[in-house]
Amino acid sequence: MNRLTYNALIENYLKADPVNLMAWHGKSFYFASLIFSKERLNKIATLYKLCRFIDDCADELSLDESKYAINKIISELDNPKDESELNSLISKVQSFGVKRGHLKELVSGAQFDAQEGPILNESDLMFYCYRVAGVVGLMMCPLIGVRDLRANPHAIDLGLGMQLTNICRDVLEDAQNGRVYLPEDRVGQLGLDLGVLGTKGKTPKQLKELVEDLLNTAEQYYDSGLRGLAFIPLRPRVVILLASQLYRHIGIKLRRKDYEVLQGRVSLNVFEKLLVALKTLPMFIDPRFWSPQKHEKSLHLAIQKAPGTNA
Repeated sequence: MNRLTYNALIENYLKADPVNLMAWHGKSFYFASLIFSKERLNKIATLYKLCRFIDDCADELSLDESKYAINKIISELDNPKDESELNSLISKVQSFGVKRGHLKELVSGAQFDAQEGPILNESDLMFYCYRVAGVVGLMMCPLIGVRDLRANPHAIDLGLGMQLTNICRDVLEDAQNGRVYLPEDRVGQLGLDLGVLGTKGKTPKQLKELVEDLLNTAEQYYDSGLRGLAFIPLRPRVVILLASQLYRHIGIKLRRKDYEVLQGRVSLNVFEKLLVALKTLPMFIDPRFWSPQKHEKSLHLAIQKAPGTNA
């Protein structure tokens, strides 16, 4: 039985050093973020700490405790004048330019997790990805010096691509925790038995097909994210490019393993990360790195009602 409590998470996360926390839990992004200035790294790590805390309130607590935690966070967001450790952290992140409304979207995604909401179709999946990852792209913009609102859709798309990669990588782990993020209509069309998802072993052909499709979709969003790189100041632009490529190569590694997502969690080791960094160097002469590209609006059909998507 899960005995971790909301108060324990407050103690574990909100009082932790943000940079150390990101180095431990967000290894791929931390690897890339070492290029940041100390001040900018601390700001981003502080946002990471808050996002990680919200995420773990949904993922690491018992169902009843998770519901209590999410309701507590919503109450804090709705009452910014209340003095608490959480509101103090929220206010600090807001002082960096992060909108409280975007944090509320993130909490809505956590609430969906806590309530084990269904992913009925691809639209549901993309809207979920927007709430837990696309909105993080929006929150990152002021922290890395982005001022042009035309960057927003591209920032969202980079988050969407990363979250789709996460979902593909974590099929086994999520299922073992009682969660399935695969669209129910596609699962039904493929005749996929959900009972196998939480069992380590050979991945069924139907699941491989679905994972391949999701990773192909992720590629479209990674490409759109790259088309917005030129809106970012040069130094953080390098970091975002490298971080996106590190995440993207998790999907590439899954492809090389023939989409065997039930064999265990795929990650990149230090050597592979260094190799990705070297492979990224030629992208510095890619036109997308230097000149902003137009956003493809069709990518946001599933999330067009979400805040920030029309910028």
